[in-house]
Amino acid sequence: MTKNSTPYYSFSWLFLLVLFISACKKNFSSDQFEDGKLVVLAEITALDTVKIPIGKTIKVENGSLIRFEKVNDATVTITENNTASWVLQPNYSQQYINNPTSVFTNKKRFKANASYRIDIKHPTLGSVSATTYIPAFPHLTGVDTFSTQINDKDVLGVNITWKDSLDYDEFYIIESVKELVKNNHFFIYQGKRYSYDTQSGKEFYQTVKNTPGLKILTDTVSLNKYTRLDLFTEDGQSENAKIDKLTNPFRRIFYLDPFINGEYYNTTLYIDKQFFVDPKQKGRVRLQLKSVSKELYDYLKLYEKYKTDFGSVPTTQLVSPTGNIENGLGVFGGSAKRERVYYFDVLK
Repeated sequence: MTKNSTPYYSFSWLFLLVLFISACKKNFSSDQFEDGKLVVLAEITALDTVKIPIGKTIKVENGSLIRFEKVNDATVTITENNTASWVLQPNYSQQYINNPTSVFTNKKRFKANASYRIDIKHPTLGSVSATTYIPAFPHLTGVDTFSTQINDKDVLGVNITWKDSLDYDEFYIIESVKELVKNNHFFIYQGKRYSYDTQSGKEFYQTVKNTPGLKILTDTVSLNKYTRLDLFTEDGQSENAKIDKLTNPFRRIFYLDPFINGEYYNTTLYIDKQFFVDPKQKGRVRLQLKSVSKELYDYLKLYEKYKTDFGSVPTTQLVSPTGNIENGLGVFGGSAKRERVYYFDVLK
C-alpha cells in the first residue's frame, strides 16, 4: 500500500449527478418536481477544470417518476469574482457519452477563495442562475491509518487531524471513494511515444528493444468511474449523530465550524474495505477532507438524511433536497479539498 497527497483532482460533480439520479429512482412523488425544469448538479472544486452537468426534467411512467434529458442548446456562462467571465460549451467526448445530462466544459480552472456565478439561458426552458463561494483549502495536519473491524466489517481506520480557521466559518465534509484506473504501458523511441498495449506497438518494440536506455514505462489513467465507500464514525460531535444511529454507515461525515472554533480537531473514522481489492475493478482509494460552501453542505447533509428516511417514511412525504438554483433544480456549490490516495489493488 502506498499513499500520497493530491489536493487538486476533482470528480465530485459526478457523484452529485449519481446522487440526484438515485434520489429520483426512489420514486419521489411527482408533485415534488416540475416537468421541463433545468437541472444543475455541480460541485465546483478549487484547481479543477470547469465541468458543469446540465439537463432538464421529464416525467415518465404516468408522471410518477422523473428522468433527465440532455440539454445541448443552452448558453452557459461562469463569472469569477464578479469580474472575469467565460462561456462554456457542451462536451461531446466519449467520457461523457453515457451521462444522463449534458456536460458543459471550459479549460479554465477554479480558484480557492473565490466567488462564482453561473447563468444559463435556454430558448424554451428559460433562464436559471446561482452563486457560490469556493473556500480556502482546509488545513489538514495529519492522517494515520490502521486495519481493524467495526460492526463485524473489515475496515480501514483513519485518524485525521485538521486545524480550523478563526477568520471565518467553515463547513467540513469527509468522504471516500474508489476510483477505477488502468495502467497504460508505453516506451519512448527517438523522442516519440509508442503504446506497448497494441499489437503494432509490441511488434515495433521487438525491433528496437536493444536500443540503449529503452524500457517499457507505465502510467496510471483514470477510467472516470467511481464507487462510493461507506464510512463509519463514533464521533458524537459530528453532525451525523443528529442524522442517524452511529452504528449505521454514512456516505459522508459532516462537521460544523462553531464547536471547533479555530482549534485543532482530531477524529477517527472507518472506511468499509468491501471494494478495496477487486481483480475486476482495480483502482485507488481516495480519502478527502473538504471545506465546502454552505449551500453544498446543506444540500449533501439533507441528502444524507433522506438516504436514512428511505424505507421508513412513505415516499410521498419525502422532498428533494433544496438547492440554490434560482428558477431551476439542483445545486451549484464550491469546495476545496485535501486528499490522501491509497493503493490496495496490485496494478500491472
